[in-house]
Amino acid sequence: MMPPKTPTGLPGRVQIAFVDTLIAKIAAPISTARHGHILSYESDLADHGILLVDGWLALSKSLCGGETQIIDVMLPGDFALIGAKEAPVSACTVEALSDVQYITIRPPMVNGPDPASAKLRDVLAAAILTTQSRTSEMLLRLGRGNAASRVAFALIEFHTRLQAVGRTNGNIFEFPITQQKFGEFTGLTNVHVCRTLRRLERDGFIAHPDSRSIELLDIPALCDLASIDLDLFRAEILIQHAAPALG
Repeated sequence: MMPPKTPTGLPGRVQIAFVDTLIAKIAAPISTARHGHILSYESDLADHGILLVDGWLALSKSLCGGETQIIDVMLPGDFALIGAKEAPVSACTVEALSDVQYITIRPPMVNGPDPASAKLRDVLAAAILTTQSRTSEMLLRLGRGNAASRVAFALIEFHTRLQAVGRTNGNIFEFPITQQKFGEFTGLTNVHVCRTLRRLERDGFIAHPDSRSIELLDIPALCDLASIDLDLFRAEILIQHAAPALG
């Protein structure tokens, strides 16, 4: 069961309004997929985007030997371009990390000449920009950070984004990602992920209320580990202005 939504007035109402506006404007059917389902494979033909309504999705790249790196984790409310009209090839594999609900956004839905379509393109561009911001932050830590920095960053990022769409209960959030997948996101082995999470728990930074959830007990300490200025981080990775009226 998902934690209760963040009450109106707490951080994140702009992000919730953004998502609600997109869903109402696009008016496309909501598709579903079960945990583990592959929505598309790297190099598949694709000219669409995905708006994730519920659940977690992984966007990943793989080497010929099978080694996999998750380049982004999509959370509820996230939008991603999987392919485009002039580049109709999926750049990554899209896998459901939990049961998911999503909307497939085809080019005709956003390419109209009317002002409403232009506004829709603007807000989707803002979503792409915030995605680029958070993936660049993770790339920085993959290249320059240690295991604790990478794990702390990922946990702060997940909490910040989930809080922004009302999917937290205080500092507790559902955490359906396995240690293997978390390792593929942070560039660590299963063993290293396990040791790092245990260290953070032992130091009083995190706790596990149950097998599917995680609690951030000391967010300032996690921010220090991850070298994050939390206010600046929120400004960079979250939509800052309410979605315009899209008609």
